[in-house]
Amino acid sequence: MALAVSAAACHQGFQLKRYTTNEELFRAGLREYQRKKWDNAVAAFEKLTIELPARDSLLSRSFWYLASAHQHRDEFLLAAQSFSRIVESFPDDTLADDAALEAARSYKRLWRKPSLDPSYGETALASYQTMLGLYGDTSPLAAQARKEVAEPENWFAIKNYHAGLYYYRRHAWDSAIQYFRYVLDHW
Repeated sequence: MALAVSAAACHQGFQLKRYTTNEELFRAGLREYQRKKWDNAVAAFEKLTIELPARDSLLSRSFWYLASAHQHRDEFLLAAQSFSRIVESFPDDTLADDAALEAARSYKRLWRKPSLDPSYGETALASYQTMLGLYGDTSPLAAQARKEVAEPENWFAIKNYHAGLYYYRRHAWDSAIQYFRYVLDHW
């Protein structure tokens, strides 16, 4: 027992400087990801996304695992940005349609309820539309994206309806009518 405790105390943990090649660092980052050590995985894949050349085959996968590790840490904005980098830099990659959908999902998670600022909801809708525009005909994920886009659209309808009610209660009839008409026209 004492030997195990002393061996654990001497173990220095995950250190980036141990890995001399990008391939070794990728494998180590993947091991940390599989062990659910998200901080170590983020550190490894972040370093890879900076150091790998633009044409390296590991770069798109490094962005994927970086984004996924950020999602596991509930860092949805960082996850969405990393997923978006795959779509922007590698639009023909096999991970691109998956990354576009995951970016939209991450932005959607940032908009927690309809009464809050809808900026992330707008970005989520734009990401869904980008995914469907770029990969809609060829991606097996298109049906899922079309289904998921309904939730933020519904939230926009709720938000506008509540704005209409707000103006209605205050007898601002023109503003109330505009919001209600917008709900009817769009949803």
